[in-house]
Amino acid sequence: MAGPALDQENLPYNETYCANHPGRETGVRCGSCGKPICPDCMVFSPVGVKCRECARLPKSARITFGPEKAARAIGAALAAGTVAGFVYYFVLAAAGFFFFVIFAAAAIGYVVGEAVLRASRYYHGTETAVIAVGGTIWAFLFPPLLDIFMRFGVSWDGFVFGLTGRGVMNWIIMFVAGYFAWQRNR
Repeated sequence: MAGPALDQENLPYNETYCANHPGRETGVRCGSCGKPICPDCMVFSPVGVKCRECARLPKSARITFGPEKAARAIGAALAAGTVAGFVYYFVLAAAGFFFFVIFAAAAIGYVVGEAVLRASRYYHGTETAVIAVGGTIWAFLFPPLLDIFMRFGVSWDGFVFGLTGRGVMNWIIMFVAGYFAWQRNR
């Protein structure tokens, strides 16, 4: 048997005031501790509204980009850049200049960016984006420089030719690849 129906109009109204500002009436409570908070005290978090104290994360819970993650990210960028660069120049040499070179550049940027992202344990930030762009540039510069140094020896002229010998199109392709690497990590 059900109890008597409650009349919503006759329920007592409980005025609640902000815990930090006693003169401000509020109907919002912190999602973690339940403390009443006004709009000035609210902190919007991914899991709801919280008070300032509950919104602060303990230092151990903050995600940081330390030396270990940096070393792993740099290693992954160099490794992925080296492999992607040699594959790119092998396919380019075998097929000549092919129409889908911009798509290949986008793929190289994405692959290097993804390798950096995974090596840094999915840390997104400017640090990983810069490392990914560096790895992408490495992918386009290391194979031709290595080829020139192996053919003609290490010299300043060989270094300059290795950087400029591929033309403006190579720099545009590097820019596209770097853009995709940056976007993957930012």
